[in-house]
Amino acid sequence: MKEKTKNFKILVSIVNIVLFLLIFIFVAKINSIYSKYELKIDEFKQLKQSLQEYISSISQEDTLVAVYIKDLSTDYTIEINSDIQIPSASLVKIPIMAAVYYLVDKEEISLDEKIIYRRKHRCGGSGIIKRFHYGKKFTIKELTELMITISDNVATHMLIDRIGMKKLNEIFRKLKLKNTNINRFVMDIKARNKGIENYTTAEDIGFLLEEIYNGKLISKEASNEMLLMLLKQRICDRIPKKLPSYVAVAHKTGLMKDVCHDAGIVYTNNGNFIICVLTQNLQPKFAKEVIANISYMTYCLYDKNAEENIREDNIVNEPSVDNLGDDSGGN
Repeated sequence: MKEKTKNFKILVSIVNIVLFLLIFIFVAKINSIYSKYELKIDEFKQLKQSLQEYISSISQEDTLVAVYIKDLSTDYTIEINSDIQIPSASLVKIPIMAAVYYLVDKEEISLDEKIIYRRKHRCGGSGIIKRFHYGKKFTIKELTELMITISDNVATHMLIDRIGMKKLNEIFRKLKLKNTNINRFVMDIKARNKGIENYTTAEDIGFLLEEIYNGKLISKEASNEMLLMLLKQRICDRIPKKLPSYVAVAHKTGLMKDVCHDAGIVYTNNGNFIICVLTQNLQPKFAKEVIANISYMTYCLYDKNAEENIREDNIVNEPSVDNLGDDSGGN
């Protein structure tokens, strides 16, 4: 009996020690998270001030730089002109992608449905479908991936033609986009010259990216597929340009006359963040540098040794506006 009592006391002591260690580890972890959170807030406040000063230093009377940055651990957000509507160029392809998956979820279309490439779809700018003969068939899944990963304008026109602009705008509203619309085909230069434009905001695109990141846009499966497409992005001359090559960036660019954008999710070892930078009336080359600088300034919060790891490989540049004239849009 005494032996059993002794063994029981030893067991209780061991259990108490284990519980103490678990509680100690839990409290230590909570304190660590809390300390990091407090530090993050201070860093973000400093970053916002630095960004405002930087943007002010490069801005002229007719230029506009809109920024939306959100730390996905703390939800702390930096917003500079983020609710101002700006011509979307190819950033509209993110909402179009979302609309495709919305209709798939409603069983109104199928990703396996095939669409025929016709003369009416052909346009300039980025993409490879324009090299094919008319009559070739592409699945909606193939078109959506080409639209995102290489910003294929023909693929975009084929999807817009299949869904319809009125339907797309209805879906945009259902997806809770406040200031995003589509009023013309991406490369309809005649319509653009008449003042017909597609608009979005840094805030709207940031919202969509966060929904995708959290697996809440349409469904978890749909969000995962959209995220994978964004991670396959081949145009890397803005947000990823000055980041280490091992940093994953799920993003989409936009480039047309007078506007240059990039918006995405950046994954780091010390936390992930959303960054959307939209610019208007900056020279394209300079605008790309501005976006890369804002991305780099933000990344430095997460990697104190960032200067040693700047990306030097896998840069895919878009066609230059100067070289393509009115056909440059949509990248």
